[in-house]
Amino acid sequence: MAKRKKYQPEDISLALQMTPMIDVIFQLMIFFMCSIHFKSLEGKLYSYLPRDKGMASTQVVDPILDEVRIKLIYSENAPLLTRMKIGDQEFPDWGTLYSYIRNIAPKLRTMSGDVIPVKIDADDKVITQAVVHALNICKKAGVEKTEFAAKTSPKPKK
Repeated sequence: MAKRKKYQPEDISLALQMTPMIDVIFQLMIFFMCSIHFKSLEGKLYSYLPRDKGMASTQVVDPILDEVRIKLIYSENAPLLTRMKIGDQEFPDWGTLYSYIRNIAPKLRTMSGDVIPVKIDADDKVITQAVVHALNICKKAGVEKTEFAAKTSPKPKK
């Protein structure tokens, strides 16, 4: 029988081969750099939130202001179509809403010269496209101040 050669601990080489490891790391980096998808912004809304309104630590009495409120109402029958109202007047399409806002835009000033805001008040189920379209109509019609109406939360129960 042939005798087996016994390996001595100093004969075994424990050196790591770094060149293939570096090659694999560079290939992974190139793969991930080529396959990454940057998230692009959908658009910019040129509307600023008012600084003089909002949550306050004390109760503030709202002054009585004349306002124009565009009410966007969700319709169960046609989810992609939105009903539009200003006060009691309902508009059948975006064109008539634009005409109405363009006519009242120069009159949106108080006697003291302050700008009366146009508020966009949308139901919870109204699609975002309709809200942005209403905002674009206001800007195109020459409205100087556009705001979004905030939903009021119910008072906490004691």
